[in-house]
Amino acid sequence: MVRKISTVLLAAALLMVSAGVFAGGEGESGSTGEAGPAISKITSYLDRILIEDDGLAQFLAAYKDQTGITLEVIKPPHNQYAEVLGAAVMAGDLPDIMELWDTQYTAYVDSNLLVPLDEFIAANPNMASVTKDYYEVYRAKDGKIYGFPTYKGGGCVTYVRQDWLDNLGMDVPETWNEYVAMLRAFTFDDPDGDGQDNTIGLTLPFQVPASEFDYYNRPIMQDAYFGFQYVNGQWVDGFSQPAMRQALRRWIDLYAAGVIDREFFTNNTSRARSKLMEGQAGAFDYWTGTWATRLDQSAKNINPAADISAVNAIDEAHYINRVGPLLAISTAAQNPKAVFDNIIGHMWDKGDGQVLWTYGIQGLHWDLDDAGNPYMLPQPSNPERPFNKTYIDPYLPLNDFEPMIPQQPKERLSIEIHNEDSVSLRLVQGGDVYTKNIGDLNTAKQELFAQIVTGEITIDQGLAEYQRRANALQISTILAELNS
Repeated sequence: MVRKISTVLLAAALLMVSAGVFAGGEGESGSTGEAGPAISKITSYLDRILIEDDGLAQFLAAYKDQTGITLEVIKPPHNQYAEVLGAAVMAGDLPDIMELWDTQYTAYVDSNLLVPLDEFIAANPNMASVTKDYYEVYRAKDGKIYGFPTYKGGGCVTYVRQDWLDNLGMDVPETWNEYVAMLRAFTFDDPDGDGQDNTIGLTLPFQVPASEFDYYNRPIMQDAYFGFQYVNGQWVDGFSQPAMRQALRRWIDLYAAGVIDREFFTNNTSRARSKLMEGQAGAFDYWTGTWATRLDQSAKNINPAADISAVNAIDEAHYINRVGPLLAISTAAQNPKAVFDNIIGHMWDKGDGQVLWTYGIQGLHWDLDDAGNPYMLPQPSNPERPFNKTYIDPYLPLNDFEPMIPQQPKERLSIEIHNEDSVSLRLVQGGDVYTKNIGDLNTAKQELFAQIVTGEITIDQGLAEYQRRANALQISTILAELNS
């Protein structure tokens, strides 16, 4: 039966398009479950699964060998994922299971499109080793859990060109003033020693969903947030808080000093990280874990003397532990328990399933050396670097599964730093007005932020205009929904 879907859900499904971008245990295989017939096929929408060129077809064949089930995966391009999934939902073409971002989750729950997972979690033996806190964050206002995390939330840390610091005789900054001094030195003191004026202190992306911008700018934002904040038991609009005014002044000062990449308003994450790796910029906030090695190794491929490393947050700032992507089972699933057991249960079985969902296929993605030790093979689509992961980040598991491949030192350092210096976000759960208007609200924030930082308007003018636009978008009702 095709469910009638509200326009509120459409707004959520297309949220990333309209405003997100400014310009081993032994799991039970083939389980029939208790809520429906035996299944031979599972349909899915997945965002971060490996691509075709890296062996998706071989992965699906291996999955069928392990479970006896045909898994059909639709994987839209990452920057179109929400739009394509939303169009399918609007057409009534619901998959059995889908990956959702935290910004989509509440609208799907409120539109009665998802199946509660509480009973399946309690009944599946593989869930006993999963830390409960990781899925409790998705408990909805009705008291039920409709989403299951794909890995620990994780987050970003500041990466710097350590080789530049060494060349300049500077230490890793510990305070805001030291951080600014580093950016100035990276910009004006020829940190790479090539005799040319061709470096910039900081690069970062702005062409990202507004809900993610807070991840990439913590040294400057410090206690300020673009998004909503949970403060003293209440949700508040971060853009209207006093800390935002102070953060805007820091942005203006750095931009006027010329130590921030002037192209950052048009940067996406790919372009920004390339500038760090290519030696154009000296600092960049990005994801922990495997990215720590990828950034450093890519830089070394260009310049063997390069050294990129994660650093602790400055005293005035902190990093963010985000609410991560999740898997949700739709009401279209004929046997949702079997879907849960054979996807979520399978990927956290601490055995062959978790190896497959994490490391991939032996002989294609990983292999054993003569001593029987596993190692990663070259990535099929890019043989210059080792294969990274199939779906689960190997170093951000939800359970106590021991990584098959020892963690690289820079990866371990980035995660340790993030664990030390991060604060955890809460799931934002709004209502109909929030879902309808959050896109326009985020657009207002991004537009006015750009105008303020570049000096087109003053801080007072920008914040006053934001308040006017926020009032027109029913910000008081949105906050009431969040706090209900």
